Amino acid sequence: MWYLNVDKNQFLISLYDRVPEIKNTRISEVSIHDEGQIVTISFDMPYFADKPPEKWNKFGYNNVHVRLDFSAVHELNILSNSHDYKGSIDITKDDSEMIIVKITGTINALIKAESGLIQSISGYIG
Repeated sequence: MWYLNVDKNQFLISLYDRVPEIKNTRISEVSIHDEGQIVTISFDMPYFADKPPEKWNKFGYNNVHVRLDFSAVHELNILSNSHDYKGSIDITKDDSEMIIVKITGTINALIKAESGLIQSISGYIG
């Protein structure tokens, strides 16, 4: 239950009967800000929302895109030799309540941060 380890997760929870794990999905962004203190990850959810907002239905959206921000980053490792990022994202907490983000796939990353939050969730046609 990765989403329980990040703040501002209420909207995401409301979209799904059961929020899916982030497995084998398109990762559109991994970016570093503020001299490495903030790391952003943007990705598509594995499948469309079970209970999308009416506006999303009206516009014919069929994909859910999530942007996560992690701040007070203590450790960051990124390795990739691909231009198309696809993979699985696992978000847990260790004994000291640090957030541990592991990305595996065509991009491999490890992020350890003090906090994480869902910055945005949007629908789109893909």
